[in-house]
Formats: sequence, structure tokens, C-alpha cells
Amino acid sequence: MKNNVLKRSLIIISFIFLIICAFSCVNAQEDNSDITMMTLSKGGIVIHYPSNWGYSQSDSNYSIMSISKLDSVDSAGVGQVNINFEKKAIEGDFYTYLNNTYRSMQRDSSFNLTSSGEVMVSNIHAYEYMYSSNQNGTVKEHKAVWFEKGGQAYVMLYSAPVNDFEDNLYVFDYILSDIQIT
Repeated sequence: MKNNVLKRSLIIISFIFLIICAFSCVNAQEDNSDITMMTLSKGGIVIHYPSNWGYSQSDSNYSIMSISKLDSVDSAGVGQVNINFEKKAIEGDFYTYLNNTYRSMQRDSSFNLTSSGEVMVSNIHAYEYMYSSNQNGTVKEHKAVWFEKGGQAYVMLYSAPVNDFEDNLYVFDYILSDIQIT
């Protein structure tokens, strides 16, 4: 009898605990009901991104489009949490061009390459680089994915301050998984 009462008590306590956990999880989730998916097409690339991101300015001469988390855009129109798409004509071997790009970055002490490897993007062989930078006292993390198509080097670069990088990486990863390259 005593064991039955103890079992029932444990079951009731477990049930109450599960209800409290479920309620906490639901309340802790961000309300994204007003976020829709947007489409942007430019320079041979079509992407879909959430509406809490928007078109922004880029400081790169090779940028074909740039989007930023809207609440991170500064007065100059540049996002601190940013995904930039660049395209540049290259001569010679793509892999040599890519290696030379990162070799020159490694000579600059404000950059720190943390990883590199091969990936696939929209059925195209690509290269992924992760690195951090410290420019004007702001430390940022970066994830760059490079590929070559038709004599053009393409790079999709996600950059964010260290504290914002992981929280917004899912947007970059989603865009990479859904990107259309024409």
C-alpha cells in the first residue's frame, strides 16, 4: 500500500514537472508569427530570407547583394550582423586564387583562421572558411563559403560580432541550403 502511494505521488509530481517544463519552453520561444520569407535575386543568385532581415549596404566593391538583421543596421546602412554575396572575375585556377586570398589574410594579425574545409552548395563543390577578425576594437566571427562558376569566384560571407554570431548563424545556413544559382 505504501509503495502504491509513493508511486502515485511520483507520477503526479513528474506530471506536474512536465507541464511546468512544457509551459516554460513555450513561453521562452521567440514569437516569430509576424516573420515571413522574402526573396532576393541578383547577380545569378536567388535567396530566401526572413523578413526581420533586409537589404543593406556593403563596403565591398565586389558585392552583388547584402542583407543584414534589421535591428543591427547602423546609420550608414551597414549591418553589423550581415550576409554579403560577392562575385569577382578570376584568371587562372580558382583554388590558387582562394589560397592566395587566405594566405594574405593570415599575414594580417587582425585575422585568425579557425577552420576550413570542403562543402557542397546547390550541388556545386565549395570551400568553407571560418575565421575571426578584430577591426577597430570590434571582434567579429565570419563564415565564408566560396565556389567558382563560369570564371567567376563567388563568396557568401556571414559576419557578426562574437556575441551575435551563433544566434544568427541559422539564417546563413538556411540560405545556403536553399540557394539557387543560375
